[in-house]
Amino acid sequence: MADPDKYRVLIAEDDPYFSSSLEEALNRRGYKPLGVATNGKEAVKLARELNPDVIIMDIRMPEMDGLEAAQKINEKEFVPIIILTAYTDPSFLERARRAKVLGYLLKPVSIDELVSAIEVAMTIGRELNTLEDEIRNLREELEARKLIERAKGFLMDAYGMKEGEAMRFMQKEARKRRIKLKEVAKAIVELGEELLRQGANAK
Repeated sequence: MADPDKYRVLIAEDDPYFSSSLEEALNRRGYKPLGVATNGKEAVKLARELNPDVIIMDIRMPEMDGLEAAQKINEKEFVPIIILTAYTDPSFLERARRAKVLGYLLKPVSIDELVSAIEVAMTIGRELNTLEDEIRNLREELEARKLIERAKGFLMDAYGMKEGEAMRFMQKEARKRRIKLKEVAKAIVELGEELLRQGANAK
């Protein structure tokens, strides 16, 4: 059974009878329905406001279809999305792939099928989010290293410091100011760029 504090589900479905039945069935299985969006625009809005763990989305909805809504949601921040639909159009499958949808189930669907799809989507979603976090951290680390190298180069050129001296100077400043080494390096690089601009304008 799902942990209701973790498995928070947003439903996007314009059929009130179906969405009500879905809420009731998910509730019985230990999930926590957060409410129902009755059109695609509302689904995007509620996804950003409520931060659900998983979204169950119909395709054919007013104002904006479910696949466009899924794409807009995952452009901002990735959320596991399962599509429930009565349509098998190949173009829908391609759009679902581009929108990073993690499940595509055809109506009518049993609650057991849906629960299995949710569990799989949640597992894959956690793995993808972990990978995205790792990639983001690596990018930040690479950016910090580039800034530090540029700052060291400026200190070495402008003040005749050796590489080790430049590094120790920045570390000391970071400790003194209680900020990250990257922030010290950024300030030094910006200072160097400003001095270069002033020198160019003076010519």
